[in-house]
Amino acid sequence: MGEHPLIAAYRTFSPTSAARAERAVKVFPGGDTRSSAHYDPYPLAVASGTGCRITDVDGHEIVDFMNNFTSLIHGHAYAPVVDAVQDQIAKGSAYAAPSIEQLELGELICSRVPSVEQMRFTSSGTEGTQMAIRCARAATGRQKIMKMEGGYHGSYELAEVSLVPRPNEAGPEEAPASLAVDASFPTSVLDDTIVCPYNEPLYAEQLIEAHAQDLAAVLVEPMLGSMGMIPATREFLQTLREATSRHNIVLVFDEVITLRLSEGGAQKNLDITPDITCMGKIIGGGLPIGAIGGREDLLALFSPRQERPVMHASTFSGNALTMAAGFAAMSNYEGADSVRLNELGERLRGGFNEVFQKHGVKARAQGAGSLTNILFTDEPVTNARQALASMIDGGHITALLHLTMLRHGVMSASRLMYSVSSPMDKSHIDHALHALDQTMAELVPYIAKERPNLLAA
Repeated sequence: MGEHPLIAAYRTFSPTSAARAERAVKVFPGGDTRSSAHYDPYPLAVASGTGCRITDVDGHEIVDFMNNFTSLIHGHAYAPVVDAVQDQIAKGSAYAAPSIEQLELGELICSRVPSVEQMRFTSSGTEGTQMAIRCARAATGRQKIMKMEGGYHGSYELAEVSLVPRPNEAGPEEAPASLAVDASFPTSVLDDTIVCPYNEPLYAEQLIEAHAQDLAAVLVEPMLGSMGMIPATREFLQTLREATSRHNIVLVFDEVITLRLSEGGAQKNLDITPDITCMGKIIGGGLPIGAIGGREDLLALFSPRQERPVMHASTFSGNALTMAAGFAAMSNYEGADSVRLNELGERLRGGFNEVFQKHGVKARAQGAGSLTNILFTDEPVTNARQALASMIDGGHITALLHLTMLRHGVMSASRLMYSVSSPMDKSHIDHALHALDQTMAELVPYIAKERPNLLAA
């Protein structure tokens, strides 16, 4: 049958990226060392980035709405971060000792995030959620955790249970099955994980009551990130807060993505305070980072002054280079900045939805604040099963939309996730809206042929 015309057009657009990918597959399985950054037929290779734009190896300038999966709140090569890193690298990058930069960033975060009385830095968000679980187990003497169906908390087994609620295996909605995402999962991990449907307060309360004596922690994202940027309802999170408090279960908010939604994260907007908050991405200024923060009595379990502290030794946690970059980024991101970016995000979602309506396509942009995701459905999506159904309905149209948007000068995650950065203004949003309009003009004939169910009657 030959290659799809829109994929062929992408190849014509990016020949140097194609050559780079061909070279890379000889060194890396699949051509990269990061699964989330891969897409077919090959990823666009980037030569440089400045502000909200990247330049690929073929010389195209593209507005970057991916921002390394939301972590670059100030875009690329942000001057205060560049200056801070250059100044620090001349003095050393990592000391295996406390630094003033570590203290300054820690003080700033503690002053802003309501739940964070004390904190520890880690090298990644993955490590942050790992340490939150270990802290909760040490505090409660219990073994099991509850996580949300479709929730992603890093690259380890416990964090990825039921990440993809496959329809034939997911079990009943009120008590979802614990599913392995790949063949690497031991049965013990599945046995230790209770899966909860997202945005279902009644079912959540029932599951917590049923398993309370075994639960160390309930782990939840205030916005279900990898399943389509689905915001949690306040009722759902409040139910989790009340039920965990009744049974002395540690409530953990994973705010690695959502910390950007206000100066103090989603929890500040919602006025709901967890026991522990996991952080990452924007707090590192573009360098690798994670963090765990929360109640002083819980964080005290890590103190080396404890008789048997929770073990946390991490070579690059709190390194001076990342701390300098993070402090420069976060000290230049305050409440007014988050409000402005959230308004731009609203403009992006509203404009995208107008474009889909104009072209008669059953798709919607959803999310909250500066975070957006496109899903192929004309119905509101509130949980992972609905999100997965829309992804299945979209099929390879999702990939074609992503590749065609790249050709029209807009980069997003291949799952159609968009994030706004501080160098952006209304002109960049309008550029994305125009790109989507051009993309849909190219794409609709193929939708009519290949996925007619996605067209409005």
